[in-house]
Amino acid sequence: MNRKLIFLTIIFLIISLGFLSYKQITTGFFIDKSIELKGGNLITISFYNASFDEISDLRDMLQKEYKVAAYTTTSAIETQLSVECSGIDTNQLIKDINKTLEIKNYEISKIDPKLSANILNDIIYSIIFAFVAIAIIIFILFRTLIPSFAMVLCAFSDIVITLFLMNILSIKLSIATFTALLMVLGYSVDSDILLTTRVLKSHENFDKQYKSALKTGLTMSITSMVGLIAILLITGYSSVFGQLASVLIISLIVDIPNTWIQNATILDIYLEKLRR
Repeated sequence: MNRKLIFLTIIFLIISLGFLSYKQITTGFFIDKSIELKGGNLITISFYNASFDEISDLRDMLQKEYKVAAYTTTSAIETQLSVECSGIDTNQLIKDINKTLEIKNYEISKIDPKLSANILNDIIYSIIFAFVAIAIIIFILFRTLIPSFAMVLCAFSDIVITLFLMNILSIKLSIATFTALLMVLGYSVDSDILLTTRVLKSHENFDKQYKSALKTGLTMSITSMVGLIAILLITGYSSVFGQLASVLIISLIVDIPNTWIQNATILDIYLEKLRR
């Protein structure tokens, strides 16, 4: 294992923190929020005899001209158009859409911004509480500062870098993606405990224990990713399960270098000093 690779993980973490901080300062929040977390109107529209390409072209036009968030949802029955908007005349918007493609039916859901703000605060507190609780449990279980710190740092890195990549890939924070972020902590700690437990068993043979843990850990991660990719392909990204699967796939990829390079390097240096 090349210890110098740890600098790549640290640099990526710093870049991610810098990006999230800049977005927080410039926009007021470190990631784009879905309509259920920022409030506004959600319009779900079905059309008569409209092809997927026609609905996609309409979606692109609405995003460009009306500056609204729009996306398509495809099922076995039909393709629908969902439009997230606030501060505009929804009745006029419906009329303009109908001029382009004939609307079969539509539904407007109004979400109170105050209620959304309360939900968002609960989400933030939940993530912080979960992270702190996991950190405390890790320190209680291992009772050694450096290995415990390495696991907490890895979990923190997984969350921060996953949020950064969600921004880059335009994945918004929603109830579904929040659930995935909580699961990220579980996946991260799971692989970190596997690695730490294995290498602490044998102080004299780090490489052997590391390779054994790496084989098991990568098998777990790849198996999980295959299942999540299947869910994403079957349900589509626009579904709740698709959004959850997308974030988990990102986090599993992010966790690989953070666990098997960053965490492993810290443990290797720690054990080397113990042997002296």
